[in-house]
Amino acid sequence: MGLHKYLNGIIAVIIFLAVAVKSTAQTKYSFSEIKEMKVSGTSTIHDWEMVAKDGVSASATLSLENGELIMISDLTVKMEAESLKSGKSGMDSNAYKALVTDKYPFISFELIEPAQINGKKITAIGKMTISGFSQTIPMEVTYQVEGSKVRFSGSKEIKFTDFKIDPPKAVFGTIKTGNELTLSFDIALTQTL
Repeated sequence: MGLHKYLNGIIAVIIFLAVAVKSTAQTKYSFSEIKEMKVSGTSTIHDWEMVAKDGVSASATLSLENGELIMISDLTVKMEAESLKSGKSGMDSNAYKALVTDKYPFISFELIEPAQINGKKITAIGKMTISGFSQTIPMEVTYQVEGSKVRFSGSKEIKFTDFKIDPPKAVFGTIKTGNELTLSFDIALTQTL
């Protein structure tokens, strides 16, 4: 009788561990959609924005439980700097020159500390790299689970000078871009099969 209880106890522990591991299983996700990827700012003559409609890649390892995000093990978002377009070739050219895109073609964000998740809000600390210069920054992000997709959205204010970039100028320096920028994003990652 004692052996039977012992075996039942072992089986119960194995089942518990299997359920616990399954409920917090980490799953790979990769980029699937841009709803918005934008940089906006000001200049001495008008506000401006540059929008990326392609050139973005992302990967993450996420854990979901009952349709809620419970853990982000890693997250990397990478964008081709020249995928940002203003609709004005002269402005684009000045921006790419300031970003030194011929030498540093990508802008990236990589999670470097475990993200804190509270409801639908995420507080993340990551390494943002622009023009070859990296800065550790906090990000406030919201998420939404949509079937096999997880959508992340948010915005972050930064400064050109935070990344050792001189704000772009045009027309022999008479038009100057403000130092402050707002990065806005809304992207979806889909579970990798």
